[in-house]
Amino acid sequence: MKSQHRWLERGQGEPVVLLHGLMGQMHHWDDVLDELGGACRAMAPTLPIFDPGCLEPSIDLLARWVVDFLDALEIPRAVIGGNSLGGHVALATALAFPERVRAVILTGSSGLFERSFTRGVPHRPTADYLREKMEEVFFDRTLVTPEWVESVRCTLIERASVRRVLGFARAAKRDNLEARLVDLAAPTLIVWGAEDRITPLDVGRRFHALIPGSRLVILAGCGHAPILEHPRAFAGIVRRWLAAERLQGGATVGAGVPRWSRELAAFCSTGSPIVAGAHSKPWRDGPWRRRGRRCWTWCAALRERGSDGVTISQESARSRTTRPVSASASISTFARCGPVSSRASAT
Repeated sequence: MKSQHRWLERGQGEPVVLLHGLMGQMHHWDDVLDELGGACRAMAPTLPIFDPGCLEPSIDLLARWVVDFLDALEIPRAVIGGNSLGGHVALATALAFPERVRAVILTGSSGLFERSFTRGVPHRPTADYLREKMEEVFFDRTLVTPEWVESVRCTLIERASVRRVLGFARAAKRDNLEARLVDLAAPTLIVWGAEDRITPLDVGRRFHALIPGSRLVILAGCGHAPILEHPRAFAGIVRRWLAAERLQGGATVGAGVPRWSRELAAFCSTGSPIVAGAHSKPWRDGPWRRRGRRCWTWCAALRERGSDGVTISQESARSRTTRPVSASASISTFARCGPVSSRASAT
């Protein structure tokens, strides 16, 4: 689709494109861009959610727009990340255009679970209505200022804008990615707020179980938007992960993990197979029973403290308990293992 591109940019080097959510904007990435600018070429464009040309809102349309954005900047391949709907678009882009996406970063992403809020939305939402909805996004509700509420109210003062928002919300709900995530080839980092009430933590764990070789980091005291509540911690996690990826030469983490093992890991961490039908194996099937112990070793634990004060510890997929492992082992463990999860708390 043809659309004027507007974006923020910091730094030089490897391109990292960060996408905002449904009611987000590129400026929501400001603090993260400042932190990442010394490590990469970090960019945050404005998605064409309110573009009148979006007559039929869809996730595929936004994925094609991301590729158009890369083409306009003559970027052959990039790391694509996103918050909420932006994470959904990042995944859709990686699945539809794998040759254009080197890695994926998700935080509070849609694509597996969407709350039903498309009914009962007022014709012209009041400030009180918007404040209530906006406060659900954050663990720290003081982030929702009167000025911000008024800005959103002005954006939605036209019914056409409300229709576009609801159109993309419905499109996200229709575009469930569960059956396709097992085929995602790009290395994937998942950063989730422990107190997320829009896409709860179980959704982040489900993404982690379904995406081969993904890494899950959980931020304590954080809601649906880590990029706004803990931008420094979020950026630090991304920097370290990108550095680890470069040490591995850009190889897909966990790419050698057999499909049956990934499905068993999904079953063990969520209690259900990846999908019902052709891609799922019976729990009592021989190979699963014989090789189950190997899957547990891929769900290794790790504990480390970063220079920015973020404490990271990894959970066992089976018991949800943690055990310490030397920080020096983190890169090698990350390189050779399949699913790995982490817990982080900003201090």
